[in-house]
Amino acid sequence: MRKFFGLDDSDSSRTTSSYDLSKPDHVLVKHGKQFLRVDFSKPGDISKGIATVGDVRATTARFLGVPKHDVVLVAGGKKLRDDKDTLASHKLMSGSRLMCLVSSAQHAVPVRQQAPKPPKPTDPIERINLVMDAADKELVPMIDDFVASPPNDKGDKHRMLSELILQRLFALDEIDTHENPDARKRRKEAVNKFHEYQARVDEANIGD
Repeated sequence: MRKFFGLDDSDSSRTTSSYDLSKPDHVLVKHGKQFLRVDFSKPGDISKGIATVGDVRATTARFLGVPKHDVVLVAGGKKLRDDKDTLASHKLMSGSRLMCLVSSAQHAVPVRQQAPKPPKPTDPIERINLVMDAADKELVPMIDDFVASPPNDKGDKHRMLSELILQRLFALDEIDTHENPDARKRRKEAVNKFHEYQARVDEANIGD
């Protein structure tokens, strides 16, 4: 049976190099400012291909009290879409960290009328550049302000910025670059840049 535990930010320092091999495998799921831990039945469940994405998604959904299909899991900047995939197939191991975002159409605000949107570019590099340009204009200034002068309610601001970064990673993940090595390289650079943004936000949230 799999168990789920809510952890404080202080527990998030646990890494794959420090876990006890004699204890059941586990992964850490970051949701907002919490790290939630999913424990599996036995040591080696992940490396043996027993633990699946669906196991983590279902347990996370039960803990958060939301439908399973509303739980979006991300590892290495990519969505884990197929519940049948093993965690090992995504190069995850005991102690690995995933990110979670709850996304539901039920929370969408209806819009009566919207201005027509310009057509999206089809070139993958152009699409990646659009994501990065938008981040430079909207997201980066908010990160700079947060790092320079963290507010009193910095936990809420940290959670908001983390979700905005995650949304940009989702947008990059949706861009097909399989047949374009230059686009793959550009997307990797963009993903790494957002990881740098997340590290800055995390560091500012932990600091005094």
